[in-house]
Amino acid sequence: MTEGRYLALWTKYLPAIRILLKKAVAEEQNMAVGKLELQSIDTRKNVNFAFNMEINHGKVENRLAVHVLGKDLFSVLSGDSVVRTFMRDKNIVFEMTNATMLKIRCN
Repeated sequence: MTEGRYLALWTKYLPAIRILLKKAVAEEQNMAVGKLELQSIDTRKNVNFAFNMEINHGKVENRLAVHVLGKDLFSVLSGDSVVRTFMRDKNIVFEMTNATMLKIRCN
């Protein structure tokens, strides 16, 4: 799978993710990502969209193990000046479940 295929999807969700990141400092936040939207991008049967991505001080810790979906999320986040500044001094964990629920934790 090619990196960049999910950029438009994450760009669409960026305003909501910005808000959730700020709230995640206090407690874990959850956001449903449209499964049909994901399936329209990747039409293979039984695709697993789950991933875990840890961002420590603005850098992905487990980059090789992250699904393309997560890598594209990081590209969109790091391309946004507000989010990039927010991530600079924090440890943030993004987890996408099999049910396409995006969980955000910030330490």
